Amino acid sequence: MRNALLSSSLLGALLVTLGAPCAIAAPARGRYYVVVRGVDEAKGISSGIGDEAKALFLDELKRHPELTLDPPPGLPTEPEAMVKELKRRKVRAFELTLKILEVDRALNPPPPGKQFQVLVRGIKLAVIGDTLPEKILAIGGDGEAQIGQEVGKEADLAKEGKSILLDCTKQAIKQAVDMTIAKLDLAAKPAHAHKRHHKKI
Repeated sequence: MRNALLSSSLLGALLVTLGAPCAIAAPARGRYYVVVRGVDEAKGISSGIGDEAKALFLDELKRHPELTLDPPPGLPTEPEAMVKELKRRKVRAFELTLKILEVDRALNPPPPGKQFQVLVRGIKLAVIGDTLPEKILAIGGDGEAQIGQEVGKEADLAKEGKSILLDCTKQAIKQAVDMTIAKLDLAAKPAHAHKRHHKKI
């Protein structure tokens, strides 16, 4: 019995030291190193939310464990050396820009049976990504959202409108980032994984 207890204790110590072999491996973090260049707007667009949109963009990127905004420790800055080191670490690097393509603003009359007007804000945007350090256009993702909210006669339309637009932007950014990561993951799969094999019957 004493030997059994000792064996059990020794096994526990080994598991603490080495990690339980049956534990599920944590998902890989930081497969993609991203640098955010900022927020751009299409010609003729003045959203008025550039700073807020960038903050929302960064927040959404940080939600995804497969992305890292911090450069891998010791990453060289010289392009050729950077490429070799990223390849050795199995990390791909991109610079991302959030581009606002369209902004919709409207104040619609009350719907039938309602007494309040509807303040509408909408946004269409895209994530554009270039490879680092080569700066080759590689990825992109789109997002779009629109929200309508009833407002009273005394409402501050500018304040309410900006709040609604930021809610739209948050939704649209999530769509665009999700699409971007899906494209990255698809591109990272081996070529044979994209092919479908059909058996003749």
